[in-house]
Amino acid sequence: MNTTPFSLLDRLKRAKPDADDWRRLHDIYLPLIRRWLSRLPGLRDEIDDLTQEILVVLFRKLPAFERRRHGSFRAWLRQITVNRTRVFYKSRRRQPLAGGGSEIEQFLSRLEDSSSELARQWDRDHDKHVFEKLLAHVQPDFTPTTWQAFSHYALDGQTTARVAAEVGISERAVVQAKSRVLKRLRQEAGDLMD
Repeated sequence: MNTTPFSLLDRLKRAKPDADDWRRLHDIYLPLIRRWLSRLPGLRDEIDDLTQEILVVLFRKLPAFERRRHGSFRAWLRQITVNRTRVFYKSRRRQPLAGGGSEIEQFLSRLEDSSSELARQWDRDHDKHVFEKLLAHVQPDFTPTTWQAFSHYALDGQTTARVAAEVGISERAVVQAKSRVLKRLRQEAGDLMD
């Protein structure tokens, strides 16, 4: 019997994914996408509509997603965001996108170019945001002592000796706490992060 836990993406790609997993993906990505769309001029009242359109495409196409390289999920999501935004602006005839002269098209072209600083910022924002969301999700899986040891050692950079004395466990237990939490994070994150 296979006891390997499935990552969130793996669970969503199954024949009958759980509604809670879809909700989790929605809760992870809605604020991130919304924050990035807020950088576009003229969207103000339509950010929520466009965000929902992007999430609908993400949900519809997710079962076909296949990791091909490092960072491919976030690059795939970035491309969906760029494509849906172009369609959104074109359908509303907000600004002409032909010729790439508009401020919006310039922004989208830079976001689409994986070598641009804007795309690299997307990657950093994505990873930081997803990491924070996944941390909050897995925290209830651990005792307060384990979580405190992990947090102080892995996130705050304190020494094992200091954490052990503060939490009241051995230095070895501090290292084990870090290992257990990181293992759980990797299991849940799967291809969401690298």
